[in-house]
Amino acid sequence: MVARWSVLRIVRKPMSAAFYQYLLATMAAISLIAVQVAHIMTRLGLGSGSINGDLMQRQIAAHLLSDPTIVLGAIGFSVLVLLSHLLIMVGAVAVFRIACGRLCHLRRESIFTCAVFLALTSLSAMMANQWLYPSSDAFRFADLLLVQGISPVLIAALAVVIGGLVVVAAFDVLQTCARSATTAVLTLALIGVAWFVAGEVPSSKASAGSRAMPDVIVLGVDSLRPDFLPAFGGFPSRLTPIIDQQLRNSVVMQDARTPLARTFVSYSSFLTGRDPVGHGIRFNLYPRAEINRDQSIAWILKRRGYQTMLAMDESRFANFDGSFGFDKVIGPTQGALDFAVGGAFDFMGTNLMMAALPPITGLSPIQGNRAAHRTYRSDVHPERVKEYIRTLKPDRPLFIVSHLCLPHWPYLPSSVGGDDLSNWIKSVEGYEDAPAQYLRAMQVADAQFGEILQELKVRGRLNNAIVIVMSDHGEDFNLRRDRLHSLDFGPQEVGYFGHGNFALSEAQNRVVMSIQRYRDGVPLWSPRELQGSVSVIDAMPTVLDMLGEEKIVRGLEGISWKSALESGKDLSADRIRYFENGIRSAGVEQANIDERAVAGEMSYLYQVTPDMRFEIRPELLPTKLAEKQRGASLGQFGVFTDPVTSLSATRAQCWKAVDYRERTIGCVEFPATDPAVARLQFAVCDHFQADGQFVAAWCRVREGVDAQIVRQ
Repeated sequence: MVARWSVLRIVRKPMSAAFYQYLLATMAAISLIAVQVAHIMTRLGLGSGSINGDLMQRQIAAHLLSDPTIVLGAIGFSVLVLLSHLLIMVGAVAVFRIACGRLCHLRRESIFTCAVFLALTSLSAMMANQWLYPSSDAFRFADLLLVQGISPVLIAALAVVIGGLVVVAAFDVLQTCARSATTAVLTLALIGVAWFVAGEVPSSKASAGSRAMPDVIVLGVDSLRPDFLPAFGGFPSRLTPIIDQQLRNSVVMQDARTPLARTFVSYSSFLTGRDPVGHGIRFNLYPRAEINRDQSIAWILKRRGYQTMLAMDESRFANFDGSFGFDKVIGPTQGALDFAVGGAFDFMGTNLMMAALPPITGLSPIQGNRAAHRTYRSDVHPERVKEYIRTLKPDRPLFIVSHLCLPHWPYLPSSVGGDDLSNWIKSVEGYEDAPAQYLRAMQVADAQFGEILQELKVRGRLNNAIVIVMSDHGEDFNLRRDRLHSLDFGPQEVGYFGHGNFALSEAQNRVVMSIQRYRDGVPLWSPRELQGSVSVIDAMPTVLDMLGEEKIVRGLEGISWKSALESGKDLSADRIRYFENGIRSAGVEQANIDERAVAGEMSYLYQVTPDMRFEIRPELLPTKLAEKQRGASLGQFGVFTDPVTSLSATRAQCWKAVDYRERTIGCVEFPATDPAVARLQFAVCDHFQADGQFVAAWCRVREGVDAQIVRQ
């Protein structure tokens, strides 16, 4: 009877105030998560009724559920979201109770006072998230609280209240811990372990003489336009001082082009020394079964004893991995998890946690992933690269391809404090309509570039090296300086946005390209501008030529610059270069890109493979290849085939000619009456003759025209 009465007393005993406070914190954390999940679903258009978009969502879900490892990964990220928000809210209650217990005049049992403190903590976390992640969509309204005239007062008040209680609570905890000698010893031991782990990995520096073969260092920046750098024209020096300095110390190719202005295809051309027709990769996310990855220079150098590494802070549309010859690939984990988690993972709690944590490989889909642009922090990827460079064997040469993706859309908004770039660019003649967001991205990418370059220098990797600076493609902003005048529709200007959509766009195809040979840490070649027609397919033949691999060079399409570099002469300008475009999207080709519209328009093109990679559906390749523009340019003129696509269904297809000097574009017959244009048309027919029905569709000579005479 006594035992039964005791149980009843325990059951009837009211819960303590602490229980209700922690319960309130838990409910607040879950509510914050629910609000953010609802916002993400709305932003991504999940369940919107779009046939294409819903198809891709179901496809991703089906593949995720079919792979236990991916399921566990998704669950892990979900748990991380819950724990990070609980850490903030439950931690706030713990701070409140400890601090109020220390300050005797405050009532720590008050539910109302605790709720107010939780509200202030949530508000502070929202503001901190927007301060650290200007692109974040989590509680976007916090932006307004950071830019008002009274904002400094609000921030100071929150700092005093919350910071004060945190300090008091921390002091109380430390004082309690100090009473225990064992705890103090353990604390010091943990601090020592953390210091050792966080410390720099020991590494000896390599001298120039310790390696017979030079390091091959490729430093790339995505979407970097040459005409936005002082080395290529009249653009003022301000945005990229570190890149500018490297170019000033190098041989700069004044007219370098990529055959296709998309990252995966452009770098594949760079690594193989071949145009897309030669290496077989015609679009981003091209089916891997169709790709011969043995052609990469990384395999050649690896066989010669090189350590090979690729570092890219975005892997969503560039499926490079170890099968291309790289010992180490640094970047976000590739595949469906990146699309499913990286694109949607924008939560206040995890964002703040990521800002406090060092780079962790397992968190790569959300940490240092440029594709997850809302939560991207620019310091994470360079730290990963530097950390691996420190572990390299100093007595073996290095082949590194480093690619920074910040200047790619969606660029960067201004920080909370703002900047003067919007007004500054309006004062630069010819660039008045350039977007300030792109300029900000260039600035930050320059700082990342400098960090990696400095680490290579500290590790002795510039003592004996070949250093190439490049961009994979340019970017079109429909600037007045880039527009062409249409000859088909009267006095109408033609302009474009993005890259890879217009085969003969100078803004999209022209790239940054420079090279320098270092010996004993000193540049071997006098810095200069090298004139002539250059392509990204020339870089690897040049490197191999310098390494004595003349036999391999003879089998490549690219042209070695070695002779011109050593003699101080220019390259020939009488060289036909070939171009093509990628898959086009109406949602992408505009100033303000709608992610939901693009997903609905493009997602049906792709499938998730058994190894969780995204690839173009093989059955759609014939259709997309038929829609591809194919062209060539030489000097003043360029020509390309302009087929009918879903974006141009209202007009007939035709050959088009571009006059770069007169800035005009218009349809021409095949063959054209102008011999210079006709010569390019036949060159296009020869270059792309293996492309299915291309010759039959585009290269039939009209009756009464002597094709041989025109070809001459």
